[in-house]
Amino acid sequence: MPTTLDASWGLTIWGGFLVGFGAYLAGGCKSGHGICGIGRMSARSIASTVIFMLVAAIVVFVSRHIVGG
Repeated sequence: MPTTLDASWGLTIWGGFLVGFGAYLAGGCKSGHGICGIGRMSARSIASTVIFMLVAAIVVFVSRHIVGG
């Protein structure tokens, strides 16, 4: 089934940039920190994953309840 994109190309590119920059800042991608890092009890990976999840929850709340998207 085809997927439709409700965002503009500019917003999609900006989102991709932010994801890449976040991976650069965190020293790896979220799945790597979440699966491998937490599995080996890395404090840095645990902190990175917790921060990522908190920011994701805040973004969803703001976009759905404050901005009204």
